[in-house]
Amino acid sequence: MADVALAAASKQTHSRTPIMGSLGGTSKRNQPDALRVLDPARKKLTAVESQRIVAVLEDAIKRGELLALLPHINKNMDRFSVVLGVELKREVEHHCELQRTFNGLLMPKESTGERGSSAGSTRTGSAGSRKGSATTSKTAGDYSDMYSMVSEQQTRKLQMVQQQLSHSTRNILRLFSINPAAVSAVRAENHVLTAQEKELLGGLAELKEICVERLLMTPLEERQRADYVDSITIRDRKNAQVIEKLEVELQEAEDERDMEISKRNDHIRKLKNQLHTIEKFSEDHIRRTKMDADKEEQADNRNSESKKGKLQQEINQLKQQLANLTAEHRESELALRKRKFKIETEVENWIQKYDADMGDRQTEYEEVDAVYTEEKAQLNELEEKFKTLEAEYTKIMEEKRIAAEKKEQEERELEMAIRAATVVQAFWRSYKVRKMLKQKTKGKGKGKKGKKGKK
Repeated sequence: MADVALAAASKQTHSRTPIMGSLGGTSKRNQPDALRVLDPARKKLTAVESQRIVAVLEDAIKRGELLALLPHINKNMDRFSVVLGVELKREVEHHCELQRTFNGLLMPKESTGERGSSAGSTRTGSAGSRKGSATTSKTAGDYSDMYSMVSEQQTRKLQMVQQQLSHSTRNILRLFSINPAAVSAVRAENHVLTAQEKELLGGLAELKEICVERLLMTPLEERQRADYVDSITIRDRKNAQVIEKLEVELQEAEDERDMEISKRNDHIRKLKNQLHTIEKFSEDHIRRTKMDADKEEQADNRNSESKKGKLQQEINQLKQQLANLTAEHRESELALRKRKFKIETEVENWIQKYDADMGDRQTEYEEVDAVYTEEKAQLNELEEKFKTLEAEYTKIMEEKRIAAEKKEQEERELEMAIRAATVVQAFWRSYKVRKMLKQKTKGKGKGKKGKKGKK
């Protein structure tokens, strides 16, 4: 019953899904691609000022990495002494010594802050202890607050050491700038950096990427990005309204579903009560049926005992018949055993005779096989000789065939030449005869004309 209610709620939910689909479809059709809008069109910096800004950031990241690795270099000076050189080695050792002096001057200041926080905690209780611990954490991170808590003489010493550290840092970076091999060797040890140092360098690298992205972007692209962000904000508000409306509809559908489920649960409860009543009635019916079955079983047992007696008598009679038949067939079994022994003896004799005969046949076969092998070898020799003779015979017959074809070709050519000469001669004779006839006809014509003139 509850499944029917869930199915009805799912139908209502499916009926509202096209709204979300159409909303997503219109946003995809009307809005441009976010990557094309948010990414700058240019991929390289063309302005000299921009390139200088990026170069300054990259140089700051490299210098920060070198300064973070100075304690590691000082601890492993035996490894880096050759690469660093005498001057740079001396400056690094001097810088580390100044750093230890600076840290030593800071120690009394931190202890003073701790005593102040503990005194404040004894005066103000638990609230004062929280304030004192917050002040201690703040003074540990801010040197100006710490300077205000110490004496003026110690402050002057700290300022002097801080200036020396600043000058030493400049000298070290200047010496590193003229020694690229030392820079490469030191930066290869960046895996020993602490988590805070890596976080600082990562922040600088992220700042460089942000600056590069802002420098690559033109004012028009910035306006387009702002417009796109505004359109995204408006669309997000509209989607939020639609989502709120859909959530209200979903809540209504869930309320309807809960009402339907409560109705179905009441119906199920009624059906369970009916089922309980039916089970009670079926138990009484089963009890009566079982009593009737027991009575029938007792009657069947009495009938089966009488049948069992009759069947036992029949079994005894059949056993007696079996004993009689066994005695009758025992004699035939002996006769069959004797016949079997006789047949087995004959079969064994035939097998021995077969083995002897097969031995003789095997010897005869081996002799015939030896003769066959010898004759086959002779046959192979003769076949090789025959192949040689056959090749020679084929060659001779081919030469004869070629000669015969050549002779026939010559005879055909001679016959064609004779026929052609005959035709030419006949044509020539006919031509001469026609020419003579024409001359005779011309002579007769001239004679007739002369006679007419005389008259």
